[in-house]
Amino acid sequence: MKQGNKLQHLLLNSNPWFSAVSDYSLQLAIYLREKNSILYCSEIGSTAMEKKCLENKIPFENAPIHNQSIINFFKSFIFLNKHLYKNKNSLKYIWVFEGREHSLCAISKIIFPFLWKDRVLIRVRGQAQSISSNLFSRLMYNVMTNKIVFAANCVKNRVKFEIPFEKTIIQYYSKNFKTNYPRNNDEAKSIYIDVSLPPIKSENLLYVVVGRFDKVKGHDYLLDAFLKADFINKNGEKIKSQMIFLGYNANLSAGRLYENYFKKFGEGLFVQNKYYLKSQILNKELYIISEKMNNIDELISMAHFGVIPSLDSEVICRVGVEFLQCGTPVISSDAGALPEVFSDFKELIFPVGNTESLKNCLESSSKIFLDKNSYSENRRKAKKIGAERFSLKNYDNLYEFINRN
Repeated sequence: MKQGNKLQHLLLNSNPWFSAVSDYSLQLAIYLREKNSILYCSEIGSTAMEKKCLENKIPFENAPIHNQSIINFFKSFIFLNKHLYKNKNSLKYIWVFEGREHSLCAISKIIFPFLWKDRVLIRVRGQAQSISSNLFSRLMYNVMTNKIVFAANCVKNRVKFEIPFEKTIIQYYSKNFKTNYPRNNDEAKSIYIDVSLPPIKSENLLYVVVGRFDKVKGHDYLLDAFLKADFINKNGEKIKSQMIFLGYNANLSAGRLYENYFKKFGEGLFVQNKYYLKSQILNKELYIISEKMNNIDELISMAHFGVIPSLDSEVICRVGVEFLQCGTPVISSDAGALPEVFSDFKELIFPVGNTESLKNCLESSSKIFLDKNSYSENRRKAKKIGAERFSLKNYDNLYEFINRN
């Protein structure tokens, strides 16, 4: 909290991991911190937010709002109302990001309405699930909540009842991507993920995929499309291409992907959590990495194209935003908010789950890559969109919205 200033924004987040929604809340807190005094509240031991807040110098307090029990409910309830009373002359905005804390605030408003006089309850919704039209939902969103922030238009469209237009705003995930490595197309670069594996080289057609290993993320049909795609230069020769998967094991493991595609590629190596597959005939290579990379920002910048083949649930699109801010064009499915974020790259968007359309997009991207002027223009466009449409500066509209009566 800014020294000498009284608390004005209270942020409550019960999400149990550093999800896309939690990252959205973090970027919002970073922005608000520069405007007013804030306090971020989450549960120690259940989330990564304490560490993230410490790294970004954001005031943090433990609130047991994730692991709900009768005891924790009363602790959370007392915690909330204590801050409302203690900061009765300064605290104006209460931000909630999940259903638990949203309900907690609603109960507080019903029992202690005097504590909520002239205060603004703001629900930030970045979840892919629909909101059913029932009495409880209508009460929560139309009566108990003052302002509603949707992370994308597709999220708003999943509300199955009407919400007054003046109560809502569409605010896409935004951030300031400071660790940026602008790539010089004429400068050859190499990255070794392990000394025993061949290097990733910028002179090759390079695709990067970032996201957990989960069937919903579409790794399988992307690999099928990648193997089928023809990357041919003007001399009719197969150009060398490399695809890199970065993520952590979820409902699908990196090792299982390696095993499933070993025969299709023909050659392979692996070292701990790093896997490598190669097809000499197709002149294609695949790297599957299921551990943290320190130079991931450099790799994203070095890539010629990011790929997001998700089958569902893409709302925040934080990886896509990072690609754009690095000047890396993105090939994506039309799942969730992806068509909204990449609306300026319609030629690189394909129907979700369609292997043939994805193959065609990959082949189109190879033609862009081989045309130096076309590719440079695509990089400039991506970087401009990332810097202008998805920087923290764009939260100015949101700040104006919450202050509007």
